[in-house]
Amino acid sequence: MATPTCVICNGSDAKFCSLCHSISYCSPECQKPDWPLHKMICKTFTTLPLRPSPSHKLAILFPVDSKDPQLIWIKCERHVDDEDGIAWEMPDTQHLLEIENLDLKYQHAREFKSITRSVLRGFNLSYTVQVICRETFLIDGSTPNVCVRHTTKGQMTHDWRGPIVVTRQPGTAIDPLFYEDIKAGDFRVAIDYFLSY
Repeated sequence: MATPTCVICNGSDAKFCSLCHSISYCSPECQKPDWPLHKMICKTFTTLPLRPSPSHKLAILFPVDSKDPQLIWIKCERHVDDEDGIAWEMPDTQHLLEIENLDLKYQHAREFKSITRSVLRGFNLSYTVQVICRETFLIDGSTPNVCVRHTTKGQMTHDWRGPIVVTRQPGTAIDPLFYEDIKAGDFRVAIDYFLSY
């Protein structure tokens, strides 16, 4: 396992949160200002329901009509390319994004936004955080996302609409092939992304 780094400054010798063990800080100076955001999700990491199957990965749902982000299990279907035999996973998020409720011409569209750098904090990540949303949320009648607005205290720079799912992938390749469980620190990465996008 890699040595934890601070989610705020990327400093080494960081210590995990004593409650959720899923986010790390190098000092009280980094932990204290992050606590109002981290406490929104910290306890949920300690009360997770059992993993439904080995193909399910932990993700964060930003519901459109609730202030509270939710930890959810997402099935990541494994596929193998017929031509070259390369395996890859695709997360089943269509139902979470409520795409089936959209006008027929918008029902195919999911957008995958990969985050490999914390622009606000000025450092690269060693993994990929992925924001999955409706590709057409600005024109398909999607309502503003209450959860993103609440967790960013209304400071986001983009009009995020519709449900949003945040996942995690190992490594920072251009097109990572697999998924892994989200960590509490990835919540901070996603919020910083919403603030700087």
